[in-house]
Amino acid sequence: MRLLGILLPLLALSVSACDDDRAATDKSSRRFFLPTGEPTNTSAPVLETDASGRLHAAYPAYSRGGAYYATCASTCTKPEDFAVVRLETVGTVANASLALTAEGHPRLLLSTGSSTYFATCDADCATPGGWTTTRILDHGGVREVTGEALALDPAGRPRFVSHTFRAYLGIGQKPYETQFVQCDADCSDPASWRASAISQQNWQGTHLRFDAKGRAHVATVASDWPGAGPLRNRAAYLVCDADCDRPESWYGTGLVEAYENLVAAVRMEPTVSLALTKDGRPRVLTLAKRDDGQKSLIYFACDDACTNGDRWTGIRLSDQDKLAAGLDLALDAQDHPRYVYTLDYDIVLGRCDSDHCESDETGWSLEKVESGRDMKPDQIFLEPNCTVAAWFLHSPSLAIGADGKPRIGYQARDISGGLSRPDPTKPRCVAGTDMTWSRIALP
Repeated sequence: MRLLGILLPLLALSVSACDDDRAATDKSSRRFFLPTGEPTNTSAPVLETDASGRLHAAYPAYSRGGAYYATCASTCTKPEDFAVVRLETVGTVANASLALTAEGHPRLLLSTGSSTYFATCDADCATPGGWTTTRILDHGGVREVTGEALALDPAGRPRFVSHTFRAYLGIGQKPYETQFVQCDADCSDPASWRASAISQQNWQGTHLRFDAKGRAHVATVASDWPGAGPLRNRAAYLVCDADCDRPESWYGTGLVEAYENLVAAVRMEPTVSLALTKDGRPRVLTLAKRDDGQKSLIYFACDDACTNGDRWTGIRLSDQDKLAAGLDLALDAQDHPRYVYTLDYDIVLGRCDSDHCESDETGWSLEKVESGRDMKPDQIFLEPNCTVAAWFLHSPSLAIGADGKPRIGYQARDISGGLSRPDPTKPRCVAGTDMTWSRIALP
């Protein structure tokens, strides 16, 4: 496979007029926690809408295994409108991917520390009996799935991308490898799945999408094996026309160096998002690392010959220091970009209705989805001498309804702290997460 060995410079980038994110307006929406049936902590949700406008959501339980699937009609406005079911796994679900068939039937990929599960439902999806959940891979902690790595090809067959588990600080790191995993039939049988190595790089945070012709498109953050030299995370775009289980079938280009910060209050993993226009042209949003080590939010577009880096145009949407974990990109019915991201642990929605958003500085506008400062502060402190709490919002997911309006999911993390010690007989406050819930904003 060629081209990811070279990191291309930013191409035709300009600073957008919406770089002053603080100017974002706040449009009214309904905001609430996604239901779980019984009280439990949950993580970042992923959202999709089907052709009828029905909303589908998947969100992991924060610990002890399992994940939730919830759905509601296009007109839903409150938690009671959702039907929710819990899907069981052994081990905590670190990543949930959601894809829909042409009929709107959900397919979930749940990645735990030791296994990968595939869950399907074609009817009665609000009841556990409507689901079939299968442990399709038992990797013993060597592999993981990150990003929206599950997609269905035009025939409805599931495919996903996995990579070697990246060990914290590189301790005990296994050699990097990316696999393309696919099933053609009887996908509730683990024997029906086959995994093929397609790169000796790690492709992290992968977004996999298929166009109407069956071509596989990937936006990812590609990393070389640490022993090969200084670690660099490259936001990249790749495509496969056929035989995607073969390394030589994948070709593409690097776009920009990706940003990461694993010691932030909420870890910032290398992040990229991909959307395809109706005729299969790629659009990419990523958090880039600037030459000074800081971060930029960049939107890229390409209309033809997109495996050639010179064919891409990008616009820098923000250089704010307080850009934080998570982003997502979607296109409306007219192929206009909509995106969500995290700024100072608030959630912001951006949009552009221009014909050339990748180069039009004035075509972009922003709306504040929700600020943690506007949420009612928590009064329950789990650690002694903690006296203050704040909501940290992050890791948003975006789906566009049939009405063209956005549905936005994100994680709401309640973190408590305190510098004073009102009770000297007890230890100092240990700042940390008291609770975390999946949250949604509806128009």
